Amino acid sequence: MELFGFCPYRFKRSIWFHTVSVGEVIAARPLINNFVKRHPKLNIIVTTTTTTGALEAQKIKGITHIFAPLDSSLALGIFTSRVKPSHLFIMETELWPNMLDICHRHKVNVTVFNARMPEKTCLKYERFKWLVKDLIARKISMVIAQTPDDAQRFERIGINKDRIFVANSLKYDLVPNDDLFKESYMFKKAHDNYFVIGAISTHDGEEEQILEVFLSLYDMYPHLRLVLVPRHKSGVDRAIAFLDEVNTRYVRRSQAHKFTELFTESVIIGDTMGEIELYLGLCNIVFMGGSLVDIGGHNPLEPAYFSLPVITGPYYYNFKMQFEDMIDARAAYLANDEKRLYVLLENFINDTELCTRTGLKALDVQEKGRGAIAKTLELFEVALKK
Repeated sequence: MELFGFCPYRFKRSIWFHTVSVGEVIAARPLINNFVKRHPKLNIIVTTTTTTGALEAQKIKGITHIFAPLDSSLALGIFTSRVKPSHLFIMETELWPNMLDICHRHKVNVTVFNARMPEKTCLKYERFKWLVKDLIARKISMVIAQTPDDAQRFERIGINKDRIFVANSLKYDLVPNDDLFKESYMFKKAHDNYFVIGAISTHDGEEEQILEVFLSLYDMYPHLRLVLVPRHKSGVDRAIAFLDEVNTRYVRRSQAHKFTELFTESVIIGDTMGEIELYLGLCNIVFMGGSLVDIGGHNPLEPAYFSLPVITGPYYYNFKMQFEDMIDARAAYLANDEKRLYVLLENFINDTELCTRTGLKALDVQEKGRGAIAKTLELFEVALKK
């Protein structure tokens, strides 16, 4: 019933945070935790659209989680009449026209935070700028952008310059699960004779490419292991089908009850949820998925936090600033195709000191980028006064 706006809660006034996927919730969680501490008496709602996002949101103390209603005027009208938000804080790019319209009608102040706008999206909006300005731009009170380029694109679609601010990406301020990482890292340290390549958040079309590169390297370097963590269950199925076809044995994390079972085969399939830090703890180097195919890449700051060197494919536009910062600092490397990926991985396999140096540079980039939470919270206080 929550999808249709019939949430089981009624408030006289509330503050509404809208995040969508599990990744957005994880990135926003430290910020929302700090906001709750600053405003312990406010009714704070966090909406998500996915079950995995909901599970992460429910870990935040002092908030009420509700599944986001459908982007329809009826559902959103019922929802807002029940929870009566005075302010809506939208994470990143979720600019739902009906949501913005209902908030505008009910005089709900709308702030988009950690906001990003890829050039592709901006160009699409610009084709219908007159419509976008009416449906979206004039209904947003404040934009807290990740980068000056993002800020400029929001201005290009019709949002007034004096309503746009830059605070960097919240993902630089991420706080991963150190305990989960340490658990697997200590095991890896005790088995340091293995060189472990991580392929994290891979998408359709990548699993096969990565496995082909890995198996070619494995023929020459039998001490290699691959931790392959597809973004979706379908990726697990694709990887297993490929490995069966080429008669290569593998271990599924879900079926390995002890760490010692993981390295019994050359390929470890990461088929469990919520264990990214555990997988990273096993790795010497990480390839970030969604970048050899046109998805836009995934967050390189997670492996950077743990001093791991990163390789990306050419499609990293969703994390353009982070990847370019890291590539400029020689903390990440670009592989335009399978051949280049093979060469880069072989370089790191043969030079463990290069791995260490690159990983430390990655950590340095991540640490220097911190500060977005503090700046965003300051701007939230400005928004709350409106």
